[in-house]
Amino acid sequence: MQKILIDCDPGHDDAVALILATRARELDILGVTVVAGNSVLENTLRNALDVLAFADAADIPVYAGASSPLKRPLYNNSGVKIHGENGLGNQKIDVHAGKVQDMHAMDFIVQTLKGAEEKITLVCLGPLTNIAQAFLKDPACKENVEKIVIMGGAVYAPGNVNSAAEFNFFIDPEAAKIVINSGCRIYLNTLDITMKALFNKEEIERLEEHDRGKLSRLTGGLLWLYAGNYEEELGIFACPVHDAVCIGTLLRPELVGYEKVCMDVSTQGITAGESVVDFSGGWGRKENVWLGRSIDTREFVNMVTQATSQARGEFV
Repeated sequence: MQKILIDCDPGHDDAVALILATRARELDILGVTVVAGNSVLENTLRNALDVLAFADAADIPVYAGASSPLKRPLYNNSGVKIHGENGLGNQKIDVHAGKVQDMHAMDFIVQTLKGAEEKITLVCLGPLTNIAQAFLKDPACKENVEKIVIMGGAVYAPGNVNSAAEFNFFIDPEAAKIVINSGCRIYLNTLDITMKALFNKEEIERLEEHDRGKLSRLTGGLLWLYAGNYEEELGIFACPVHDAVCIGTLLRPELVGYEKVCMDVSTQGITAGESVVDFSGGWGRKENVWLGRSIDTREFVNMVTQATSQARGEFV
């Protein structure tokens, strides 16, 4: 069983990622840490608690983290455009949610890593502020990181905030730079592949079929709202479920094909948040990131569809 810690900012696609993770018997979720990103921290924290409770996983502890990036104010314009005022397209989840833990997310990450008897995988679905703060506070905690699986960045595809930057890296480029250069084994799922992790109208409707169960219907409802927000951008009624790809790669390692590259993150001027790859070897640095280059879209859609119809711990 893989021991994981999920850092997120729900967010429609974060919500689907959390649901997928709670279904998998292969994953031992030690905790969920929450950061501001797709919405302000108050919203992302409530959404994480609500989604976990609805998924019958309220026993997973949730920790509040950074409400703003390391060195700049929170930029939320595009988050509101895609995810709505509450982070979930203004959809309400009627559930008795659990309570947030007293410890700060940064301290929980450090404590969990330092106290671990075996290495832990960090699954990072939002801006990387919490992870960077933990690494800055106690660099030795990185020794117990098995790998870091990240949704963020864009290399071959254009960014989704501007032509240079993907949202998570744009929100906190300083944090992204720290984590990318942390020396940990990093698997990066950029917009190059996550924009291909698409659910179309028929696949969303299949999730909403009455006999598939409450989680499938919630997932379908979230993706219906999400696709509506994406329709103008894509030209079709569909949505990429970016963050769930990270969970998918833990359950099906063959889901994404990777290549190792040397990467850094710009923190300056109009290119802040840009993922920069040294294709020519001119930097003279070692390769530091496994970059996602291909994804099996049909396998991904089938995985999410199947998992959301299962009870907790019955999938995979």
